[in-house]
Amino acid sequence: MPANVREVTIRRTVGLDAYRAVAGAEPMLGDLAELGAELAHLLGPRRVWMLNSTAVGGGVAEMLPKLCDLLNCLGVDTRWLVLEPDDPAFFRVTKALHNLLHGESGLEDVGAARAIYDRVSREAAARLREKVVSDDLLVVHDPQPAGAAALIPAEHRPALLWRSHIGLSYSNEATRRGWAFLRDYLSAYQRLVFSAEGYIPEEHLPRSAVLHPGIDPLSHKNRELRPYKLVGVLRASGLLEGPPVPNWARFGNQASRFEGGRWVRAPIPGLLHAPVLLQVSRFDRLKGFQHLIPAFERLIAQGPSVSQRLRVDTERAASELGCVQLVLAGPDPQGVSDDPEAAQVLEELCERHRALPGPLAARVHLVRLSMADVRENALAVNALQRVAAAVLQNSLKEGFGLTVAEALWKRTPVIAANVGGLGVQVRHGTDGLLVNDPADPGEISEAMLRMLAFPKDAERMACAGQLRVRDHFLILSQLRRWLEELRTMVEAPARATEPAQPGVAAAPPQLH
Repeated sequence: MPANVREVTIRRTVGLDAYRAVAGAEPMLGDLAELGAELAHLLGPRRVWMLNSTAVGGGVAEMLPKLCDLLNCLGVDTRWLVLEPDDPAFFRVTKALHNLLHGESGLEDVGAARAIYDRVSREAAARLREKVVSDDLLVVHDPQPAGAAALIPAEHRPALLWRSHIGLSYSNEATRRGWAFLRDYLSAYQRLVFSAEGYIPEEHLPRSAVLHPGIDPLSHKNRELRPYKLVGVLRASGLLEGPPVPNWARFGNQASRFEGGRWVRAPIPGLLHAPVLLQVSRFDRLKGFQHLIPAFERLIAQGPSVSQRLRVDTERAASELGCVQLVLAGPDPQGVSDDPEAAQVLEELCERHRALPGPLAARVHLVRLSMADVRENALAVNALQRVAAAVLQNSLKEGFGLTVAEALWKRTPVIAANVGGLGVQVRHGTDGLLVNDPADPGEISEAMLRMLAFPKDAERMACAGQLRVRDHFLILSQLRRWLEELRTMVEAPARATEPAQPGVAAAPPQLH
């Protein structure tokens, strides 16, 4: 069976008026309505299509439903497509390409990789022609489907925009190989959009722009959870002990936890009665999970003596260190189709857990969250982020990092690696703590200790971080930039096979 392109139904949720309840959003709503009406008029009967590689798992799949829904609310006819390759080798190729673009090794046999990528892309291009007409606008997200849109014959090809959610602020041999692999495909695109200015390769600067991702404050993952609801979500997902939840509230797919060398359906002991350091991300080696267990070991072993040298309440610090827990959570790899390395990364974490001494192993929890129901998954992540003493994002490379924006929106203190988009979101000491070397257990454990030992500073940074997210990283700001970019496409729809040069759109204000 050849590769397919499937349309995903966009479920209508709340309209734009619902965002009037979000503090500070009111002035932007009128501007969005005006920009949306102008774009809808310019488009006429034409449609906007969004194409990515999976309907569930990861930030792109999470953002697209709401983005498409809100564009439709503004009168811009927007549809969502997902690439479904027929060959598992395709996602192995694109994962290797993803690693290259992050400066890591990959694609040792470029010829064989290109043959697989081209075959799937040509089959998908034929399916695209059945849905997308040449007058439409097609927005393609990330490298996986970039070739499918580019290989539509020029006479049938719609205006193309490529949205890269990944990137690296420096270049090395690996990144040069990655961009060389994509070069011929990207030549068919009129616009390229990146998450940060430093991610744009010099050769693509003339037709590129910057668009920061944003979170939806009204989504299941980010909406307010009153204490009763929060506890109910944790119980329903199997993460918290307690009496059974009512049938109507029970999650169909509970979380599982690694304990005693095997995966079990069992709650996290004392989840609400001890400080929790949480990282929740896809099980990707670049997320830096592997360095958090050694850092936690160091925190437990050396934290008490270090805290005595700090100007802190040593009794309180000793109490917190005596019961603090580490939770490393992520989507069940079986539910993330476009990441073939996730199962291996999780197994490596399990091996690290097996090697821990018993008392320490009891305080380190590996958690798999089911992706069978996106709503249940989102609510479980929301509840975990809200009960955490601090949310960690120890990425070795990171294009943006939605989990940081999510945690700060909830006023949960954040410790993040000072890489990529994480350093854009967090100002060290103001919105959270940044770790310069996410592979250094000593630096990570020191940041963990500071969050536990200085709770007033942690709360101050979390409050500042929430305001920063409100001003820069909510979906309303992202929606405005999308309207501006799509208007640029409509007004300058050059369709040559060579790179178009419509000029660089104004970048958003520099964040400070």
